[in-house]
Amino acid sequence: MEQAVLNWVSRDPAGYGYLLDFFRRGARVCYTGEDGLILKSDETGICYAGGTAFSPEMEDSRLVLVEDEALAKRLAAKDPKLEIMECTQAVYLKKTPPQADHSGAVLRLLTLEDLDFVLENYHHPGAIESHIRGRIGEGMLGAAIDGQLAGFIGIHEEGSMGLLEVLPRFRRRGLAEALEAALIRRQLERGFLPYAHVRIGNTASEALQKKLGLTFDSRILRWIG
Repeated sequence: MEQAVLNWVSRDPAGYGYLLDFFRRGARVCYTGEDGLILKSDETGICYAGGTAFSPEMEDSRLVLVEDEALAKRLAAKDPKLEIMECTQAVYLKKTPPQADHSGAVLRLLTLEDLDFVLENYHHPGAIESHIRGRIGEGMLGAAIDGQLAGFIGIHEEGSMGLLEVLPRFRRRGLAEALEAALIRRQLERGFLPYAHVRIGNTASEALQKKLGLTFDSRILRWIG
């Protein structure tokens, strides 16, 4: 099945590299054909779909990422509680990681002793204990100044970079840049693709990705969940 994924990704290696990364993280192929590639992680209940193809398994998924607008609307119409979040994709295509000044901060891997800090400061609906435990387990990075945690970043369960937070009083010191640069290095060392899904309108994140040398794909991706 890997060859089928490779064949699809070869159409646009930079734009579709996230599909290969998702597959290599344990997702299985639900469908492959000229009209699309559909992958699903049974562990997370997340589905990635490239192209316009549809599979009933998409309707049973907790979260679905698609590129086709009509397909997104079709899936969202099944349940009034479902929402569509549009985003652009930024991918780090270089072989060497970016350099960033730590600005006096010490970067380290977080441990479960930092769980309460993350839960308190991660301003996102996904900030539930079981989820954050898993993200720390995969390897979240923290930035400490004078021994005090000032921010953190991690990998979402599907493989994209995110969970980035810098406490207000520590902002404008380059910590976000330093954290993401370190995370990109870690992803490259682990053999994963450093990429991020940036919500449309998040100009601060767009600027950060460009500053670090990530390349934006022209297509719009849509999360349904």
